[in-house]
Amino acid sequence: MALTKAIIVLAGSKQANKLGKDINKATKDMTDKSITLSFAHEEYDYITIIKDAPTTPQEARDLGGNMVKKYKSKVDEIVFEVTRLNDVKEGAALASYEFNKYKTKPKENKLQVKPAGISTSINFARDLITEPGNALYPEEYAHRINETLTPLGVNVRVIYQRELERIGMDMLLSVGLGSENNSAVVIMEHLHGPKGEQPIALVGKGVTFDTGGISLKPGRNMGDMKYDMGGSAAVVGAMHAIADKKLKKNVVGIVGLVENMPDGKAIKPGDVVRSLSGQYVENLNTDAEGRLVLGDILTYVQSEYNPGAIIDLATLTGAIVATLGNEMAGLFTNSDGLEKAIIENGELGGEGYFRMPMGKNWAKMIESPIADFQNIGGPYGGSTTAAEFLYKFVDKKTAWAHLDIAGMCWSKSGNAITPKGAVGFGVKTLFNIVDNTDSFVWFAVEEKMSY
Repeated sequence: MALTKAIIVLAGSKQANKLGKDINKATKDMTDKSITLSFAHEEYDYITIIKDAPTTPQEARDLGGNMVKKYKSKVDEIVFEVTRLNDVKEGAALASYEFNKYKTKPKENKLQVKPAGISTSINFARDLITEPGNALYPEEYAHRINETLTPLGVNVRVIYQRELERIGMDMLLSVGLGSENNSAVVIMEHLHGPKGEQPIALVGKGVTFDTGGISLKPGRNMGDMKYDMGGSAAVVGAMHAIADKKLKKNVVGIVGLVENMPDGKAIKPGDVVRSLSGQYVENLNTDAEGRLVLGDILTYVQSEYNPGAIIDLATLTGAIVATLGNEMAGLFTNSDGLEKAIIENGELGGEGYFRMPMGKNWAKMIESPIADFQNIGGPYGGSTTAAEFLYKFVDKKTAWAHLDIAGMCWSKSGNAITPKGAVGFGVKTLFNIVDNTDSFVWFAVEEKMSY
């Protein structure tokens, strides 16, 4: 008989319902062996009995993911009878993700897993991250955001190159001077909360490919730099989930889309550029480009939307990877309340963050002798000096957090719910924060952060 179904049952003693008892009695020591049993007119060809119930949402997602990886080539359907069923199904949907767009003969799996939770949104972010740089350049990226989010009710507005020049986003535009592809900024509005209430702003770095510019990166592993837009993908994925679930909240997402290439027009080390804020920046390293993109966007979103809180995400520094490895993202903030919200909601989504220090001594490291400040500090403290750079563009009365996700955006090995490649890190955290926070104005700015 052809294999058809697997059933995952009995996650904890409380789940010992009649079906679980019957299967336990029938299988005895035959757990996880190929057998055929029929219960309630349903046939199951593989059975796995879970003795311990998942106690956290992430344990449940991991369970679902592990079962999909185990059975995806053997069965057409998995039936789950476990605790935290919704989280299990979301994990199963995330684990089933594959990017086969450019395979002429993709591997076929028997198992077809239905979307669950916000898996569709996370997998959309993964698609964006996985796309090569020749397929996903700034204007094409803007188009995909528009065509995907607009049908969900998101008000999408694209600011193209000429308008960016008119507005005065010269710092952002300087990053793309060496590219044949024009830069763009995409604004995504989901304003369905109380009328007049300040929104939360989600800001993402979208460098669709990063050569380093004139400060050229080594050729080895440069192909990975297609995922240097992972921060923007997290924002886009979160906006997708927020709209899809019709959350009654005020949220603005904004992403800066550029391509960093070296040619005769490219910005040079030592050049000085004027930011939208009016501050002048000495660019000592063209491979420290993401902060230039984010700085202008931070200025813009505050002037246009007066947000109650701001969270920016970026694959910003190699220094954070040197510090935290691929275990956690770096968290920089001026608000203990916002820190708490990020860490707690991140844990719910299986995404970890560690708060890093900020202060006057790090801010001094980016002082410039000829401009207001420079885009890099010395050889040490690189992730913090990058955060200090961004903080130059934040109203000090506004709760703000910067998430450096450079070590978390792309997985070399994969895990229970993430295949090798794009993770979609940050989507779950942002969605949970918006979903679980009543008002974004309660995030107080801490006095200790005053400079």
